[in-house]
Amino acid sequence: MFRLNAKFKVYETVNLIPTPKCYEFNYVEDVTIQSSYKNLTDTATITMPKRVFNDSKGFNEGSQSDINDFMKKTSIHDYLKLESFVEIFLGYDGDYKPAFRGFITGIEGDNPVKISCEDSMYAFKKIKAVATAIKKNDTDTTNTIAPNPSMNVENFNPKTFFESRIKKLKLPIKVNALDEDLGNVMINRNQSLAQVFEMLNEKGIYTYFKMEKLHPVLTITNNPQQYGIKEIGSFIDSNFIENPLVGTLAKSLINKGLDILGPKLASMSSAFSSPIFGKNIRFRFRHNIISDDLKVVKGTTNNSRIRVEQFFNNSNTPIFAELGNPDGQLLKKYVLHNDDASKELPKEAALHKKKAAEITSELYQYAALRALELKPSGLSGSFTTFGEPFVRPTDRVILENAKEKEKNGIFQVESVVRSFGSNGYRQTITLGRRVEI
Repeated sequence: MFRLNAKFKVYETVNLIPTPKCYEFNYVEDVTIQSSYKNLTDTATITMPKRVFNDSKGFNEGSQSDINDFMKKTSIHDYLKLESFVEIFLGYDGDYKPAFRGFITGIEGDNPVKISCEDSMYAFKKIKAVATAIKKNDTDTTNTIAPNPSMNVENFNPKTFFESRIKKLKLPIKVNALDEDLGNVMINRNQSLAQVFEMLNEKGIYTYFKMEKLHPVLTITNNPQQYGIKEIGSFIDSNFIENPLVGTLAKSLINKGLDILGPKLASMSSAFSSPIFGKNIRFRFRHNIISDDLKVVKGTTNNSRIRVEQFFNNSNTPIFAELGNPDGQLLKKYVLHNDDASKELPKEAALHKKKAAEITSELYQYAALRALELKPSGLSGSFTTFGEPFVRPTDRVILENAKEKEKNGIFQVESVVRSFGSNGYRQTITLGRRVEI
């Protein structure tokens, strides 16, 4: 029989930055953690008894006032403040894995006490996306509004933009972001960083925190399901609809474009990987899978198509690409705009056709990622297992020993609900696409 263990740490904060002053508790009644790469914010709920014993960190042991203050505190309410930074560690037999990091957003009840938390995305909901104008001798730029209500960020690159902004905030996180020019992006000076993430989500770019050993990693990617180059190329080949303007020329440029795209996708899936979490995690039916409601899903574009259009300043006619069945129903249309004057289409016919072919090949890649995301082949539903092996969203799991053969294979994790308490330690894991090796 494995012995359950949990550890809960609370750090006092100054301007959302954790200080060394920490309270540590080695007992919780219940913990529920909900995590998904499709949600901007992961959440946790902790249930604690009112009277507690804590192991204090960051105190001056030579200070009589600190000692007296510590001895007086017997209620959990004395240690909890809104916007304190928290860490939750769960495991078996003395092995503690980081399960959640974030901020306290709510405290309810008297006995037991219910503590609501949001991951580090909470900080980005409170912080402006761009540095704002400040008064003379004023060093606080967090909530000061600039006269100009918005700014146009030219050649917006998520990696450089957010790395530079977050570095100044001195928050304990790392950034693993898409390194790609997205053109001009208009950002309102009233917008928070989280609102910019939501705006990027409309462009097919996902933002989420992934748990690692030392720090949460802010991940910004256009490929959250981690499709490989061969998968994307094979999908384009089997669903290619020839563009009447530059079809043959664009087709010849697609493989070249995938060669450029490949290293970016690979780096997004492997960066900041931690040895304490598995890569391909194995589960067996009738062994460590307690229950499931999984169903086989077969993605197809046989009766539908997807279209991507891109407009330019000097042209009223968009360049476009389509994948699927030419006679099928239009399932989804994405409209992109390029407002960069330096990237206008050439007027000379030969140069225009060459440039249009290059852009069309990029649009085919964009369409493939969006189409694969819309209707992936794999499994729908979830299965429940024990707390170990530890699984996070975007991890891959290997399912074996299923009576229905199509349930065997490698699948990507979409979301995880983790529960810890009197009923044991469990994970309910929702699956998505089948990973083709």
